[in-house]
Amino acid sequence: MKLKRGQKLCNECNGINGARSYTCKHCGHEFKPRGTAKVPRRPRKPKKYEEIQDWRDLKSGDRIKVVGRSGTYYINSEGDRQYLTDAGIYTIAGIDDNGIHAHNGGYGYIYMGPEVPSDIIPNVYRSPHKILRANIPKHPKYRV
Repeated sequence: MKLKRGQKLCNECNGINGARSYTCKHCGHEFKPRGTAKVPRRPRKPKKYEEIQDWRDLKSGDRIKVVGRSGTYYINSEGDRQYLTDAGIYTIAGIDDNGIHAHNGGYGYIYMGPEVPSDIIPNVYRSPHKILRANIPKHPKYRV
């Protein structure tokens, strides 16, 4: 029997598997990789961003990334959401009960409370932002 392209045969049970599979789907036999890497692997780069478990634990001076398409939004006449906060890297200036005071060249308030409609402007909703901790160092040109 000739195998088709993208298939390999298990030596234990003679089952046909995908070429990139690591274990046999029929008997669970592990396939050995064909060769060994001749070039030593580079160490992994540290992650640029990591999840924040509790935003209230952040301190002044920490750097966070605000994910796009999150936070306070306006619903236009077609029913589409238009987000009012810019995505990007922010430096925390302070924290209060409902959010984070931050700056990234200008002041920004990152709302983290529950989603509620605005009392003042119709079709505007305050919604919590999606944030990540930024592990990238501050640019040396802008260090204080």
